[in-house]
Amino acid sequence: MAFFKGSDYELTPLFERSETGAEIFRGLRARRIRHPDPVLEHTVSLKERLDSVAHEYYSESRDWRWLVEANPDILFPEDLLWNTRPRVYDEDGDMTDRGTMDENGRERIGHIIIVPRRGDAG
Repeated sequence: MAFFKGSDYELTPLFERSETGAEIFRGLRARRIRHPDPVLEHTVSLKERLDSVAHEYYSESRDWRWLVEANPDILFPEDLLWNTRPRVYDEDGDMTDRGTMDENGRERIGHIIIVPRRGDAG
């Protein structure tokens, strides 16, 4: 596998062959996640995107990954800015909360995310 120079996956190790020499899997192991130290807090505003927030703080929109890695409580990157909830039903089957799935999520306006120092391996 080949990756562009500077890719986060460039130095990711491949799966090793088993003791019998059989190939286990033609792919990569999980990429090492950095744990950068938080430096600033950013309050989410209307219609923000991860790349625009990264551009604001790092002058490089492709550095949005630093924002994701500094906020480990978020499973998917888009969840830093968007909140999706499923519909909720009571025991009778009546909907009690429409959730946000129909709207493709709601913006987390006012939600605070951590902004780490750029290039900080932590």
